[in-house]
Amino acid sequence: MAASKLNCGKLSTASHFDATCAKISAFYFDLDNTLIPTRAGDLKAIRKLADVLESQYQFSKDDAAQSTQNFLKAFRRCPDNSQTSLDTWRTHLWRESLPSRHKHLAEQIYPQWLKLRYRYLAVPADYVQLLLRMRQAGYALALITNGPSNAQWEKVSKLHVCGYFDLVLVSSDLPWEKPHPEIFYAACNFLKVKPQQCAMIGDKLETDIKGGHLAQLGLTFWTPLSNSSSAAQSLEDVEYKPHVKLGNLLEMYKYFPRLNAVAPPDTTSSARRRGSHMSPSGQSTSSSGSSSSSSCEPGAGHGYNHHHHHQQHQQRQWLYRRGVSLPAMDCSNSEAENSCDSFL
Repeated sequence: MAASKLNCGKLSTASHFDATCAKISAFYFDLDNTLIPTRAGDLKAIRKLADVLESQYQFSKDDAAQSTQNFLKAFRRCPDNSQTSLDTWRTHLWRESLPSRHKHLAEQIYPQWLKLRYRYLAVPADYVQLLLRMRQAGYALALITNGPSNAQWEKVSKLHVCGYFDLVLVSSDLPWEKPHPEIFYAACNFLKVKPQQCAMIGDKLETDIKGGHLAQLGLTFWTPLSNSSSAAQSLEDVEYKPHVKLGNLLEMYKYFPRLNAVAPPDTTSSARRRGSHMSPSGQSTSSSGSSSSSSCEPGAGHGYNHHHHHQQHQQRQWLYRRGVSLPAMDCSNSEAENSCDSFL
């Protein structure tokens, strides 16, 4: 799918659009179905697991298919439960999804699904290269994602994406979610940039694109799911139109020549980066080495200081489950899993 610049009023001329691109100094990325292939990856994982259930646990083909579909539907409907841990909640979902004679296998099946899930959710290598080139070109980068706090921070941790960003914001840690402009302003304040210097990149018109317009960001880039109804829909009746519709993130190279001018990044050393997130109290924290920090901490290569991060994650969960954090989203409105409609 070719990238297309859309007629959006003040950016209708090519020269004005190019001038706006030249003023951009920060990129805001959505996570699910933008930076990582959440919907496609979850479907691949569940299909692979169905094969495992047949070969390793002697499920019939029908039982394996029905069990995995039941789980995926329940998981997308509510991926997190603030009253318990992620592991306990997901094991419960598996137990509820399995036939009576196989329910005792839930504790064994859950970790196999989790491993498969993150294999298929990995950030594509060419997207990693894009993020590193953006960094080398001098752009500030923020990850802004809606969804339950625990579920989203697990993705950030297991996929090692924090090191590529100056800031990570999860809506359930804050009093706002996309499209509320304040979540974008929080990123602007932290990065010390003006909204018109920022570009939002995301797959949802109703959160990413609308939010970018409400916050008066300089540009909005839409990356619709290729198999979704919104990808083919006409934008004529959409109130908040994206400035550019992308087939994939690599088309960003067309609009920002600085990305092509920098030397190819060293993915081993370039991943070391100061990462921050907005804490449940609304204050920004950074990974400068403090043991009390609750931010991500990139380590060598693509890894983390796992022991330190585990302590930080436990602290976030402790606050989250005891109502100390700011209001959390209802899981039925989770962008993280994009609901359970049309899941197969």
